[in-house]
Amino acid sequence: MQLTTFLSAATAIVATASARSAVDLNKSCDQKQPLARIINRCDYPVYLWSVFKGDGCPTDQMVTLKKGETYSENYQDPQNGVGISIKVSKSEKCKSNDIVQLEYFLETTKPGFSYNYLDVSYVDCQDGGCPTKNEGYYLQAGNQTGKVSASATNTWCPILSCTDAASCAKISYINPDDVQTKTCDLDQNTNFYMCGGEAPDEDYSSAPAASSKQAEYSAPAPTSTKASAPTLNLKVDVAAVTKAPAVKEVEKQQDAKTKTQVEVVYVTAFEYVNAKRHAHGHARRHQPFHA
Repeated sequence: MQLTTFLSAATAIVATASARSAVDLNKSCDQKQPLARIINRCDYPVYLWSVFKGDGCPTDQMVTLKKGETYSENYQDPQNGVGISIKVSKSEKCKSNDIVQLEYFLETTKPGFSYNYLDVSYVDCQDGGCPTKNEGYYLQAGNQTGKVSASATNTWCPILSCTDAASCAKISYINPDDVQTKTCDLDQNTNFYMCGGEAPDEDYSSAPAASSKQAEYSAPAPTSTKASAPTLNLKVDVAAVTKAPAVKEVEKQQDAKTKTQVEVVYVTAFEYVNAKRHAHGHARRHQPFHA
């Protein structure tokens, strides 16, 4: 009986996870509510899936994003302790070696740590041919006014800009044990402009929406990135491509004492004990986002 109950519960979890659809999320997105938006400025179409960790890329849940089109989804709560990965590929086949991921995790259960933890990941871009890896990107979290302006370290409500593989590596996840998670308020949008490190010169909020197209399914192969006993390095490298907006000294002090510490504590919490011992398994710091 216990086994039957366990299997039933597991089946229900899988069914719930599999029900997630980028097509539906894009269609139903309320532009007046907090959201993640991807704008394709590349000279080629891209293919997009929005999933929880371990879901793979279902065949009927792919969105095609042509040049000039946008994909938007209202922020979704974590499931079973993992956040959202919006996977983007040049291929209609969702593989584990040619995608860039915009990832976010809404933390709402820990007082004092309730923020949106976000990043751009090239962990599953092993062949280097994924979108933006060589063309760069521009990301803005928050509306850049008042307390949601980018911090001096660019870890709080950041403006991230890169133009090639080298500069993108300074502000994105390349290896699972990197420290490139940023934070912003839960009610602030995240805009990810693909291809080109320059700020947008037009308002993309009313740009054409993405179209859906059934994708050919290719189950992602398990990734195995073996980390070699890293030390606890809490330094965040920031590309010197785009200068962060100026902030008041009071805000800088507040950021240094609170928000930056929040990000660091959260990122290292999963393997805090092992990190102190410089043990293996440090890559779990990226697991809430990596899907």
